[in-house]
Amino acid sequence: MKEKILEVKNLKVYYFLHQGVVKAVDDVSFSVYRGEVLGIAGESGCGKSTLAHAILRLIKPPGEIVGGQIIFNGYDLLKLSEDEIRKIRGREISMIFQDPNTYLNPVFTSGFQVGEVFEAHMSLKPKKAIDKVIDIFRKVRLPDPARRVNAYPHELSGGMKQRVLISIGIAAKPQLLILDEPTSALDVTIQAEIMDLLKEIQRDMGMSMMFITHDLGLLAEISDRIMVMYAGRVVEMGDRDEIINDPLHPYTKALLSSFKYYRKKHLPVIEGSPPSLINPPRGCRFHPRCPVKTDKCSVVEPKLSSIDNNRFVSCHLYGDYS
Repeated sequence: MKEKILEVKNLKVYYFLHQGVVKAVDDVSFSVYRGEVLGIAGESGCGKSTLAHAILRLIKPPGEIVGGQIIFNGYDLLKLSEDEIRKIRGREISMIFQDPNTYLNPVFTSGFQVGEVFEAHMSLKPKKAIDKVIDIFRKVRLPDPARRVNAYPHELSGGMKQRVLISIGIAAKPQLLILDEPTSALDVTIQAEIMDLLKEIQRDMGMSMMFITHDLGLLAEISDRIMVMYAGRVVEMGDRDEIINDPLHPYTKALLSSFKYYRKKHLPVIEGSPPSLINPPRGCRFHPRCPVKTDKCSVVEPKLSSIDNNRFVSCHLYGDYS
């Protein structure tokens, strides 16, 4: 049996706005196993990033975690004090964000910003921390690492800045690394380099990863399992090859059709738009856009059902919802 490092149970994250309650993550459950890469896919606004922030307890008002459990190594993170979660955040669980221009402070050098991890979590003195930073810059293949520790973000290229963010994420050798669209701001060539680097880091350090993206091509390259989200919920989950080669849910099929558009004469599209998470449609949330919907789909909400030991789908075409 694989060991679960993270288990999320019935997680609900809502945003309380004047217009109404946005159910950004609505009753989501899944696990991450030790040493595996779980890919999370879905359109913008489906709840992927909110889920990542919730795991690290980074949800700010008007957002609120209103239900569920986030169990990491046997401890429910939602029951920990703020001081206790700070000891886990950045050391045991770390996160690499989408845009380095947003998450790197322009007034501090790259070496200082990575060195803060060693000072905060390992109580190293600044000089010793900088030696560690140079070592980790070599690991992420940042050119001329001894000089880059004194470089400010504006003096680095986009790919270099992303490598600095990766350095911050892996500095404390976390057990779980969450990556939120880590290559979306990069051009294709640099994106490929970063993906190769992430695969190498995961292999060498043996850490678990949650890789969040809208690009199924990237997930096919790096993931062991894939979880597909739509409108705040999980619609399909399974081994990478099963999801890529034999998708079950109509939404997963539509995503993959768009991903493989180069094989077709016309660019496939998913008709319609994602639903409002303030007032989502009754029944299956995908049914207004689904090409194979039945009358039941607009009335009865499908549950995430097990197809076999490691395959789950939320669709009336599978399972018994009578």
